[in-house]
Amino acid sequence: MMALRACALCAACSVLAVCGCEQKKQEPVEVVGKDATKEIKAVLGKEGGELRFEGGAKLEIPAGILREEVAVYFKQEEPSFDLAGKDFVGRAYRISPHLSFNPGFAKLHVPLDRQLPGMPEDVELKLYYFGKKVAKGPSGDSFVHEWIPVPVQKFIGFSQDQKQLIFAIFETISDRTTKAPYGLLQAAYNMR
Repeated sequence: MMALRACALCAACSVLAVCGCEQKKQEPVEVVGKDATKEIKAVLGKEGGELRFEGGAKLEIPAGILREEVAVYFKQEEPSFDLAGKDFVGRAYRISPHLSFNPGFAKLHVPLDRQLPGMPEDVELKLYYFGKKVAKGPSGDSFVHEWIPVPVQKFIGFSQDQKQLIFAIFETISDRTTKAPYGLLQAAYNMR
């Protein structure tokens, strides 16, 4: 009886293999935008993928950290607004929609457009976003618009060729309905 069931199971598997009904493994999605392109989009699912500009900026979403398919937008912008005295590196970026990566993280690769001062270990690299911060005062609350350190990111190193900064992004804060410059991400450095 067991041998008969095993034969029936083998026959069913053979039929599936012959007719091509076996499930195909999904490949990661890769979208490349010309450097002059302002925004690229990809529909990503559990297989993950990569959105990158020819100029080197890249958003890398590993397999397994998205629970369902979602249209991801990656936009690069020139930060033509008040930089509030920060030492910014490269362009500003917007990632949307709001996503939370758990477990794991996405990687944002930011091309270096200048020589960093001092040795890499002397430079503290951070990612900031431009947003509203509540300021408490004697006449009540008011809103201050400024660059705020992104709490859901971490600088994890340089690319092998030392031409890119790599940040771990645990959650995106950007939203396509947010008006510029709010929600923009910008890499910056501070001397320790």
